[in-house]
Amino acid sequence: MTRGLRNLSLSLAVFLALLSLNARTVLAFCGFFVAKVDAKLFNNRSEVAIAYQNNNTTYNLAFDYKGDPKEFALVLPVPIVLKKQDVKVIDPKLFQRLDDFTAPRLVRYQDNFNQNLPRTPSRSEAETKRDRAPVTVVERFSVGEYDVVILSANESNALASWLRQNDYRLPDNAARYLKPYIDQKLFFFVVRINVKEQQRLGFQNLRPIQFTVKNSQRVMLPFQLGKINSEGTQDIIVYFLSDKGRAESSNYTNVMIPSNFAIPQEIESKFGEFYKGLLATTIKAVGRETVVTEYAWDTGSCDPCSASPLTFQELKELGMNNERAFITRLHLQYTKDTYNRDLEFRVTSDTRTYQGRYILTPSAALSVNSGGNKAQVQAPYGKQLSTFQLEPLFKKYQ
Repeated sequence: MTRGLRNLSLSLAVFLALLSLNARTVLAFCGFFVAKVDAKLFNNRSEVAIAYQNNNTTYNLAFDYKGDPKEFALVLPVPIVLKKQDVKVIDPKLFQRLDDFTAPRLVRYQDNFNQNLPRTPSRSEAETKRDRAPVTVVERFSVGEYDVVILSANESNALASWLRQNDYRLPDNAARYLKPYIDQKLFFFVVRINVKEQQRLGFQNLRPIQFTVKNSQRVMLPFQLGKINSEGTQDIIVYFLSDKGRAESSNYTNVMIPSNFAIPQEIESKFGEFYKGLLATTIKAVGRETVVTEYAWDTGSCDPCSASPLTFQELKELGMNNERAFITRLHLQYTKDTYNRDLEFRVTSDTRTYQGRYILTPSAALSVNSGGNKAQVQAPYGKQLSTFQLEPLFKKYQ
């Protein structure tokens, strides 16, 4: 498997269940935006935008790939046989807009530093195709600069062999990562670049791919394929849009990123690195495998605004057919030996707002009002899970 597959194939397939939950209320405040944490700060990352409405789920996958286009490969488990009309290419600027709007942000007060803080085959048809051979090409089509095949398989070694015979470079242990998805009778959405078409269209970077699953009952991200060639820590950032409320993981601990506290003004130039340290410290303090909520807000407003609210046209292009939506930004960090269950989601009716925001404060005011400089880690319900001291982070990044 190529470096491209390692960098982009934090493989994602999608389903959904509904449940109502609650979240912590955060008071709005009047400040102004100073800086934000760009998703690009996380080197080995995958970004996905999921739009859920009327039991239909639209998945938008962004590719952070800088290598030879001939080396690009994506193998994605999916629950249905996708047709050409189900798949399209979207503008990469949409992901930049999502990141800009939801990123954890640094703010400054001007005066007061003591603020409150199409038809798919039936199962029998699909199974009939699946039973004909260990690996079957169910569909083959092109979309934009991408060539796509939809595969069914009933044996993991056969699927790995098929991929190798068709010039997808996989390591010897790839079959063990493919087997769980074959056991679930999922199909495989296999994508590569048509270099001639890419050159004809004039695109240098890979554009995101979008597909929709109708009448979906579950949403999950089977990212275990991303471990095949993973090295070190991998990040998944999910922008979840719904017409109901906040989304969260249904099978991992959910926590809110500690927020609304003062940080020394000397950290301003190193805010991105400071936030990376805060995220890692938060996960460590919880002491269990965790999905961190970094943002939960209506797309029609923001406080403070690091970017203008998403427009109706932008939401429509992402899969929502509303003037506004509720957006949740979720962050998961995993290694090859952790998070051995695929990420599953539920959508709640909770529309209370939350965001990672940090108040740039002169050191003198900070020393007077710090109150011990403890960060609280809370579950969405508001239950405090743990605390940790902020001083080590302050000293490290000042």
